[in-house]
Amino acid sequence: MRIQPWMITVASILVLVAVQAETSGQQPGGYPGSVPPGAPMVPMQGQYGPGPHQSPYATNHPQQIYPPGTPAEYQPWPQISPFNAPNVAMDQHYNKDGVWFRDIVYRKRKYFGSVELMSIAFRNPGNSTIGSPYATRADFDTMFPLGVPIDFANMEAPDPNIFGTPTPGWMTVDDRIFPIPSVDGGNAQFDQVLGYLYPIRNTNQMSNLGRTLGTQIRWGFENEDGTGLQLTGWWAFDDSARFKSGSDEINGVPVTQAMSLAAGGQNLLIRGVIPYYTGEPIAQLASTFGPGRTAKYDILFEMEQTTRAAGTSISLYTQPIYKSKGVKVRPLWGARYTYLDENFRFRGIDSGLTYDIDEETYRPDGAISPAHALYEARLNSEVRSHVAGPEVGLRFDLGDSDAAFKVWAETIFGLNANQENISIWGDNIGDPLHEARFENIGNPRMLDPTVQSEFLDKKSSTHVSPSFQQSIFAEVAAFRNLPLIRNASIFEDTSFRFGYTFFWLGEVARPAESIKWQGFPLFPEVQSNRTSWWMHQLNFAVDWTF
Repeated sequence: MRIQPWMITVASILVLVAVQAETSGQQPGGYPGSVPPGAPMVPMQGQYGPGPHQSPYATNHPQQIYPPGTPAEYQPWPQISPFNAPNVAMDQHYNKDGVWFRDIVYRKRKYFGSVELMSIAFRNPGNSTIGSPYATRADFDTMFPLGVPIDFANMEAPDPNIFGTPTPGWMTVDDRIFPIPSVDGGNAQFDQVLGYLYPIRNTNQMSNLGRTLGTQIRWGFENEDGTGLQLTGWWAFDDSARFKSGSDEINGVPVTQAMSLAAGGQNLLIRGVIPYYTGEPIAQLASTFGPGRTAKYDILFEMEQTTRAAGTSISLYTQPIYKSKGVKVRPLWGARYTYLDENFRFRGIDSGLTYDIDEETYRPDGAISPAHALYEARLNSEVRSHVAGPEVGLRFDLGDSDAAFKVWAETIFGLNANQENISIWGDNIGDPLHEARFENIGNPRMLDPTVQSEFLDKKSSTHVSPSFQQSIFAEVAAFRNLPLIRNASIFEDTSFRFGYTFFWLGEVARPAESIKWQGFPLFPEVQSNRTSWWMHQLNFAVDWTF
């Protein structure tokens, strides 16, 4: 329908004329005296009579609009306003390139929380020799070891049967342990001095610790000015590294000395040897090597290291020291607690037999004979560290807080108090073979049931351990674009986060490196030998913002 212009003009004039006419919405009542004398009467319909006339609202006093006794803060401007101080967290004026700006930041605290799945790789068991420091084995090709080499094939010894059949081999003369077991099958004390026949093991031979799983819970808040708080707590499942040579059973039947004798010793192999400091030198080598013996384990040589860890932290974020579009750098400070528990376990079984060794098969060659009973050696070393202290660092944010994709990283340094508890315990650590053959024939002291061969040693200390952590994460608002899921209210402010964290801890005792390898009649003891420990983390998290 089309409206003609002249109709608009006429209608406007009529409206102006109409609003100037005085009208009344009430009829006079029939009850005089119901109003004060002199008050204007307004006609009213019905039986209630006349009522007082009220002036237009524009001229009324506010107390005529609001009930008497209304609090002042409920009154109009300037008390009630969305722009007033109670809603403003920061009001700042600043000059940039000659132009004045004013930033008004309104109060808005944003809470966040997350549940994370972690894939964790702990540091490997390290590079520690299993045994006391031993005499260096010379390079068989160059014949240039440190110290003075001895050619055992041509040397003149007090007892011509010390080394048995002359076999070329070189050793370095020093005050450390002679690293060859007394395993000769005849009258000689030592059959051969070829080092590869008698492997001295190292913790680096254990399979590296793999990856274990863990979880982390994160909660905190961030204020409108960039300040905030973050609380985290995490723990990881145990992870183990192992080395095992040999077995204590054959087809489910435990290996015994009688079984080995019946098999002609063909089930035996020098699985590993351990040099022990005993305080008692071998008589014929007292002027050449240090006081100690080397024990053989020809049925089983097994070692394992287990790591478990957990921790928590609190971080307080200050206002940004640098801020631009999409970039923000904030200092942080807080505290951290880390629990670290590592356990090293050694288990060795020796047949108690003596024999010559075939250089080709590495197994007994010829006659074998018992020197003492079969025995099992055990040693456990555990280190528990409680590490806690303050830390400072920086947080870097790339991307706005409500962006669909953003990246942030943290670099944190800490100085901690490390309360360390080390325990070593076990049984039958020593070399009964040489004693059984040449000193206490057939009855070595360590295997005598009336002699104490079990041991336990503990040590506690508190010292300073530095720490460092580097993290980098990426957050993606992936749930916003997924069908069905994006319609669920629980995923309305949810994002997916993934990243990597490296954590390093200095001045930490590790179990295999905290053992002073002493053999019977001495016992292993705790020794202080600190190093570093670290772990790598891959994080996968779901973050909620509310």
